[in-house]
Amino acid sequence: MSTFLSKLRVVTLASVHDLLDKSIDLNSPGVLRQYVRDLEDALDKMKLEAAQQGGQVRTLTREQGDLEHRIELGKSTITNLLKQGNEAAARLKGQEVVRLTAQLESNRSALEAQTKASQALDQAVAQLDAKHSDMLSRVRDLERIDRDSKAKEQAATALNSVGSLVSGGADISIDDIESKMRARNDVASEKFDRAMGTVKVEEDPQTSGQVDDLLNSLKPTEAAKEPAA
Repeated sequence: MSTFLSKLRVVTLASVHDLLDKSIDLNSPGVLRQYVRDLEDALDKMKLEAAQQGGQVRTLTREQGDLEHRIELGKSTITNLLKQGNEAAARLKGQEVVRLTAQLESNRSALEAQTKASQALDQAVAQLDAKHSDMLSRVRDLERIDRDSKAKEQAATALNSVGSLVSGGADISIDDIESKMRARNDVASEKFDRAMGTVKVEEDPQTSGQVDDLLNSLKPTEAAKEPAA
């Protein structure tokens, strides 16, 4: 299992280095986006692998402490047995201590290798993370430039249209247009006045006298016209 994990770790690290060394077209937003996605996938896998390797370091460190404690406790027991003159029991305990010591040496070797592997993975994760941040920033810059370019192109198109409209009407005089509109308004006013002149209200002869009496009764007298002193 350890050999398999070692091979897997080597393959994983090699893939990471290939990804970091990959030649990228920094002027292509599409290529950069795909590269960022590849980095994110690799980063997720590497973080998981780094956590597992870090956990192994913790386990080996704890096991080393347990072995050291059992060895010291065994040695103390052997000392007491020898004091009691029980050499046979001391030898049996000594065999256990020798076996534990061998395990401890193996554990120390494994812990050293595991620590190096964990540090290598942590470094790879840091490199990937830095690369991912850099590429993500580059993608955002390109997207911003792309949006700015599109906005300016649209604005340029609109301005060109306005320029064409203005230049196309350059030979049209505003004063001439106003003069023609005023002349048209004069004619319309004259037509309206003449039309109103044709409308006559005929007075009813039967009520004409009554209207005269009403108006005369409502006319102010001479005294009323004079201002009060």
